[in-house]
Amino acid sequence: MTDAQRRLSGRRWGQGAPMVLLHGFLGDHRDWPEALGQRFDCLALDLPGHGLSRSVPLYQVPAFDEVIQLILNTLAYRRIERFHLLGYSLGGRLALHLAHHLSQHEPDRLLSVTLESAHPGLQDPTERTARLASDANWHRRMAEEAPEQWLDSWYRQGVFADLNPAARDALVAARRDNDPAALAALYLGTSLGHQADLRDLTLRCPVQLITGAQDPKFTELACHWCRPGWQHHIIDHAGHNVHRARPDAFLATLRPL
Repeated sequence: MTDAQRRLSGRRWGQGAPMVLLHGFLGDHRDWPEALGQRFDCLALDLPGHGLSRSVPLYQVPAFDEVIQLILNTLAYRRIERFHLLGYSLGGRLALHLAHHLSQHEPDRLLSVTLESAHPGLQDPTERTARLASDANWHRRMAEEAPEQWLDSWYRQGVFADLNPAARDALVAARRDNDPAALAALYLGTSLGHQADLRDLTLRCPVQLITGAQDPKFTELACHWCRPGWQHHIIDHAGHNVHRARPDAFLATLRPL
């Protein structure tokens, strides 16, 4: 199979204007609210190593360009031309890179971009080096430890502080069957240390940022990042994963698009 033929799997449902959904690290197409299909023709893609795309390999580090090409191949196969784009966390960072690519080559394809708990990229080279070292440690743990062990540590990070023990245990149980090697390849290949700094990106289409009030790190980041003309929705009683914690409030932010 050539690079131009490689693509991702996922799920499509609903009616309305097309919306492409990119989940976060460890997630898959099942994470998104079903009610999105009441207003959008949803295509929820599974990233390499995840869900229905768990057998899709990655060959490059950094892997941003490779993953973006997989997404573009998939959209061509599905015959999706113009679309809304929604990404969460890692999916938001990939959505940002996809939006950057399209802004340079096919800017009219994007109807809107929504980024949930997403990082625009690091500016300081020292921070990039530190992040690569941290992510290399997680990469090692994914390869060497039992899934339950590193997953429990993963969901004890500060960004997931809103999770109670039962919610954390449920996520560990739900994520432990993924392929650790495939997950690790995507994780290291799309490290924030490798990501381009896209905080100054300008787009023709509407853009909105969504963060949870219980996620102060990403809420503050979005407040500083939000550009003129963009919208920033801060959802009460939600942490990093807004669409899981407050699906109704999350869906309400998408109505004006």
